[in-house]
Amino acid sequence: MSVDYAELEALIEARGAPGNEYAVVDAFADLIEPHVDRVEYDDLGNVVATSEGSDFEVMLAAHTDELGLLIDGVDEDGFLEYTMLGGHYRGNFPGQRVRVGPDGVLGVVGPRCRHYMSDEEKESLARDLRIDVGASSREGVADLNVEPGDFATWDRGVERLAGDRITGRALDDRLLLAVLLAVAREADVEPTVHYVATVQEEVGLRGARAAGYAVDPDVGIALEVFPVDDYPAGREEGVSATLDGGPVVEFGDGTSEYMFDGIIVDRQTRSWLVGAAEDAGVSLQHDVMLTGSTDATEFQQVRGGRHAGAIAVPCRYTHSPVETASLADADGTVAVLLAALDREVPTREEIRRPR
Repeated sequence: MSVDYAELEALIEARGAPGNEYAVVDAFADLIEPHVDRVEYDDLGNVVATSEGSDFEVMLAAHTDELGLLIDGVDEDGFLEYTMLGGHYRGNFPGQRVRVGPDGVLGVVGPRCRHYMSDEEKESLARDLRIDVGASSREGVADLNVEPGDFATWDRGVERLAGDRITGRALDDRLLLAVLLAVAREADVEPTVHYVATVQEEVGLRGARAAGYAVDPDVGIALEVFPVDDYPAGREEGVSATLDGGPVVEFGDGTSEYMFDGIIVDRQTRSWLVGAAEDAGVSLQHDVMLTGSTDATEFQQVRGGRHAGAIAVPCRYTHSPVETASLADADGTVAVLLAALDREVPTREEIRRPR
């Protein structure tokens, strides 16, 4: 009941900026196909892999896209201009390597030479940076099969740290796609289970909106990473979720401290997951994710409303090239989900209040 590290490597090797997730969804579809009854794509690019069971339907979903860059111009000297896709931090850009275009051309985001910076510039976040692929003209860029409209992602894979820790780009949300694969391998349960790989989560939960409507489950669970600040450079007070503390079952999430544009998890869904963790002997953490939302937001609003929630793997340095997580937390998430699928599932006929 553990995540397969080789599968995780394959998922991260595939690149998938929002709107360009084709390689990732194909990798996921190929890996899950032996463990389900059917695999389907929708017109937006979501993958729905289904194990047929009873009339009760559960949707478990993780997203395929990662933070990326959309190349929107090439200047006369061959430098690439870009628009950020997803919630980037500008401080992550200077000095990074990227892979650009369909052939994965290597580029660098070079900081301005420090020797020419003012004192103020040395202490500020760089802006108006460009990608250098080594070309010296627009024609040289075109010769590399790179053009406006292409995408770039960080030039990082996944690597092991000490203990059970791993680090890399796109653990958000490839680690949870690997969790879906582990659940599909082991699950032999009564309900129909849809393992969904959604697209365009980082730019507004767009794939979840389409997939939730099409699948129309009794309950939809988003699998995510949960941003934690349990390290010296993090927040000084209020640290809650931590690495190696177990999966996080969210109370809710939203895009501000007032929880706008997010989800408040209904008690039946939360109790279902908490009971599953008790059955599996897995310690849980609970928290609210502020300034961010998950695919569960869309799942809760499907066709007039459905049971929905989120279970997440704690992750440090989220939305950076060096996201860091614990494989033990991921394996705990697998165990909780398998136990949940063996429990009575909240159904759409039930009213949304405590039993």
